[in-house]
Amino acid sequence: MTRLFPSSSRLSAASGRLRAAETRFERSMTDLCRAALDHIDRQHLLGLVLQRLVAQRAGPS
Repeated sequence: MTRLFPSSSRLSAASGRLRAAETRFERSMTDLCRAALDHIDRQHLLGLVLQRLVAQRAGPS
């Protein structure tokens, strides 16, 4: 008779793979969020530098 459910060792292995995949996904999401925030910070700093350069080039009014 065909088994309706996988053996406990197969089920355990599948559970382990699922946990590992969830962990990798969570780490990837964390890394992606950090990268996005770093990008925003760099863009903000670049904007400030450009504003200062424009203000210096314009000179005193």
